[in-house]
Parts: sequence; structure tokens; C-alpha cells
Amino acid sequence: MRYEKMLRRQGRRGASPLRLRSSLPLLFLLIVLTLLQLACGRAPDLETPPEIVYGEDVCVECGMIISDPRFAAAYVTSAGDARLFDDIGDMLVYDQRMGEAVHAYWVHDLHSEAWARAETATFVTQSNLNTPMGWGIVAFATAEDARLYVQASGGMMTTLAELQAAVANGSLKSAYMPNN
Repeated sequence: MRYEKMLRRQGRRGASPLRLRSSLPLLFLLIVLTLLQLACGRAPDLETPPEIVYGEDVCVECGMIISDPRFAAAYVTSAGDARLFDDIGDMLVYDQRMGEAVHAYWVHDLHSEAWARAETATFVTQSNLNTPMGWGIVAFATAEDARLYVQASGGMMTTLAELQAAVANGSLKSAYMPNN
């Protein structure tokens, strides 16, 4: 009560109802814009390979630390979630089991270690090739590089679709886990 009397003496009684009503639309607009900005955020970049921190990131299939970029692989779901793998075979098995909507598959070129889209890469399977989980699969950005590798080291050239079919029908196995 004393506070109100003091305010009246100073000529202040708080904001008038008219002033409050006129500022409500502005306040409402600010709240809506803030919520829209928070809800939208940045859209995930589905066309960029995910970043792998070698020696720290873990393969989602086997739980091992991803340490060798030559064999690392990844895919990005349509929702923008990245799945990281230490071996191309682990990516194929996980993808087949989970059935996620995948936007892009990524593999590393064996020689340059640069990311390449798995859908356009050429793969070589070789039973005596020692990969992290024993799948014996390596990737090349170009078919010519894969052909030269097969000429020098042996193995068989293949595509992502053929590898996916081999995992689905059980004809592709890991040397370390023959019963998978």
C-alpha cells in the first residue's frame, strides 16, 4: 500500500492498460519468430560426408574405435543422422539389419583416403585382404583404379548394389565371424 502511494506521488502508476494492449501484438510476434527460428534451425547437410574423428569415434555395428580411414565407411539417413563404421562390411550388415532410409553411403578410396559416394564407387573383395572386421572389402573412387588394383593384387570387382545383395543372401561373410 505504501509503495502504491509513493508511485502516485511520483506520477507513476505502472503501465496503462492501453499501453499494454498496444504492445501485445509485438510481444506475440517476437515469441512466434523466436520459436520458428528454434524449430527450423539449420537443415542437415545430406550431401556432405560425415566427419570421423579417428582414434575416438566408434563403429555403430561392432563398437570398435575407428582408426584406419582406408576402410572406414559411413552413411547419412534421410533425417540427416550419420552412422559411422570401421569396415565397409559392417556398414552393409548394419544397413541391412536396420533398414533405415539412407540418403547417401560414403566410403574412402583405398589409395587417396578421400571420401567417395559408395553408389558410384567400385569395390574389390579379396578373401586375404586384412580389413578391421575381416570383410575383405576396399573401395575405389574410379573403376580404373579398382581394375589396376585387381591386376596387381587379385580380388574381384563389384558394386554397392551387388555387395548389398550378397549380405542379404548370406554369401558375403566376415573372416572373423563366419557365422554372421
